[in-house]
Amino acid sequence: MNRYKDKRELAATLYPITGLEGILYIFRVLRVRERIPKDSLRPIRMQRWADRLWRRVLRCPVYLASGFESPTFLIPEGDSPPVGSSVQITDVPDRVYHIDVTDEVVEVDVDKACGTEKELVCRMLERPFTDRLRSMTDKFWRAEWTLFYKIAPENEEILDDIVNAYRGLKFGLVLLHGIGPCFAADPRTRYVGRKSLAEYTEEEKQIVLQNHLDLSIPFKDRASFIRDNGPLKIPCRYAGDAGMGIGQYKYDETGRTVYQYYRDEYPNVSVSRDDATVFAQDRSNEEQSWPVPISRLFPVFTTEYEGMRSCSVRPQMMPQTRVAEIENFLKYLGGVRYGDIPISIKSDHLVKERTVFIPPRLEFGKGEILAPFPKNFTPSTSSGAFDSQIVNFTSRKLLALYKAGAYHNEPLRDIILLYPQSVDRPTRETFLHYLSMEVKRQTGQQLHIVQQRPYSVGQSERMGSSLLRLATEVRLGNPRCLAIVILWDSFSKDVHGELKENIEPVLSQCITGKTVEAICTRSNPQRATSQIRNTALAVLTEGGIKPWVLADSLHYDLYIGIDTLFGQIGYHFFYGTGGRLVERHYGQSVARGRMTEAIKEPTLRRHLEESIISIVKSGYQIGSIVIHRDGRWWPSESAALHKTVESLVMNHFLPVDVCCAAVEIRKNHIPVRLFTVAREGAGKILQNPLPGTYLVLDQRKVLLTTTGRPGAWDRRGVTAGALLLEVVDCVGEVDIENIAEDAYRLTHLNWNAPDIEIGLPVTIRWTDEALRETFRSPAEDEEDEAEWEQEDVGLVKKADITDQEEESI
Repeated sequence: MNRYKDKRELAATLYPITGLEGILYIFRVLRVRERIPKDSLRPIRMQRWADRLWRRVLRCPVYLASGFESPTFLIPEGDSPPVGSSVQITDVPDRVYHIDVTDEVVEVDVDKACGTEKELVCRMLERPFTDRLRSMTDKFWRAEWTLFYKIAPENEEILDDIVNAYRGLKFGLVLLHGIGPCFAADPRTRYVGRKSLAEYTEEEKQIVLQNHLDLSIPFKDRASFIRDNGPLKIPCRYAGDAGMGIGQYKYDETGRTVYQYYRDEYPNVSVSRDDATVFAQDRSNEEQSWPVPISRLFPVFTTEYEGMRSCSVRPQMMPQTRVAEIENFLKYLGGVRYGDIPISIKSDHLVKERTVFIPPRLEFGKGEILAPFPKNFTPSTSSGAFDSQIVNFTSRKLLALYKAGAYHNEPLRDIILLYPQSVDRPTRETFLHYLSMEVKRQTGQQLHIVQQRPYSVGQSERMGSSLLRLATEVRLGNPRCLAIVILWDSFSKDVHGELKENIEPVLSQCITGKTVEAICTRSNPQRATSQIRNTALAVLTEGGIKPWVLADSLHYDLYIGIDTLFGQIGYHFFYGTGGRLVERHYGQSVARGRMTEAIKEPTLRRHLEESIISIVKSGYQIGSIVIHRDGRWWPSESAALHKTVESLVMNHFLPVDVCCAAVEIRKNHIPVRLFTVAREGAGKILQNPLPGTYLVLDQRKVLLTTTGRPGAWDRRGVTAGALLLEVVDCVGEVDIENIAEDAYRLTHLNWNAPDIEIGLPVTIRWTDEALRETFRSPAEDEEDEAEWEQEDVGLVKKADITDQEEESI
């Protein structure tokens, strides 16, 4: 085939911005007047202040600056209060601190800027585009600082739909190496019920709106509403009932009722004097809630709601449709100015030579090696033959396992089955028969079932008391067994975590009753086969069996995954060839308060030192370390890393030329999608990216797609997402492409679903799962994407910055 006709390229939803060439960006310096203790909590306290200044006081990007003698913040010059003024912050212990606006400025040349400075520039450049969309109140409503939806729903003429589907645009700014500022964009879809809260029956509220109205659910987890005030639509959450109508409830100190307020402020919005008054809260970090008419609250739904699933507007889009939707929004972003400089967005998205990693070689039992390509054949990464080989590689993993067996075939423990009384004997026997056959096929071992024990179900058992008692009995009587637990489908979501806590140290693997039924009835034979296979893999890996490992070394010697949850810290250490040796540890004592994920310096330092010393003493030389952080890498953690390296080098556990990097890995980040550009006839089409496709943004950031399947996903009308990897701290020199390639390789150790790509490297995935113990059916398709509406998270967690009119109802 003609190589030119077969050539693949990389595309990204990045649109270069013109008009900003050679500009210096200016930031105002703000300094804290009073002395602040230099303890381990100082960086966390300063970050909390930066967030407060951004969200509640200055309402502009605020960044904590380094390199100054006293605590210092930087803000865009155009948003600065007058020089000589100051703002006050009250902090523990009830002391007032003054932050002075100085006459000093910092000029930033983006070609020479560091990470924080680049983030500041990007936030400054977002502002004029936000202002442009905000000015078109007849066309768009704002959900977040950089997320706008069309006023009219896409399906307003489809009468059979029971939800309105609003198309929106999430955008951001990226400074792309070699190109400069680019407009990053991706469509969003938000589904809002067509009935207001007032129109739901009590029964519907209990069934359909339970997650919207249950005040025991934490604010951030509670499902949201849209407060529809005509052109002004405000995301909010239900916060209780007032107990009287809007014609009686006083809105403010002037004596106006809620009804009068709406008549004055929103004369075109229909409300009745008899509407009930309910309270709505806009943000989790504010105590105030607003009295509003119940008829103006409309529930927001996700993919769990059947009415959304049957909607004529689907949440996902194939690549071509996604880009067309973006370009439709870009038509409204003409005439934008940065200060007095006119700027414009190019109409064509980025297209460049494709960059994609080759999958790693995998080692199975008996020394069997599975390679992505046949011997002496490595096609060009820009060819269609390359794509075909990579897609086939995933499906060959299971065949290799059946042929050669597991790399590490640990003897299986005795099995105890715990099941709900509603599962009858024929179903149990059928399930265990299929499971035993699959385990034997994968390992050659027999599944030894020593007990089958039922637990009670029913309305009084939604919290799992009978199952938890049974789990305790198993722990006390059979501590060396492995428990397979069929979970009753009507359990509260908290039961799984409590079960894991009760049954430890007994190993356990859970599966839902719904999945067991699907396996046994085989109503979908192909899916049932996949479910029982993945269930067997989950049982085996829980028992310590490693189906396969990476055959070759990673670029760096030691990988550490770190995550935090509710004061607990999880660590995973991967070392040896391909990270095949794994240690898991837990800790406590993360810094409390609003910054609940920040680990205290002494805690992290102690754990890193002890673990690295133990690994080195066991005979493994460590010359390079990469830490994967699920979420933010805090200043206290940075201090711990540097002191750890300094101590271990001084005591000869690490070489003097050791290199270390802390890498934040984020699933929710800048709104960019990567695609494959393929040729079709005389034209070009966009397809889903291959797993391993990546785009280097600069020396510290890279976008990496670890899922996706050209053709198959395109036909399903979905688009793969990407991870953002950012080196936020380092000792010595590291290479961002090598870090990204290792992260991609580590996704291939997600054993429970070998025929699909898993989004996260095991450094993050295993650490998160170990902390959460959140049940996920082994048969659940990891590739199924939902269109979640989530805020970006930058160096500072971006505030839901609102304008004055949005603080009113």
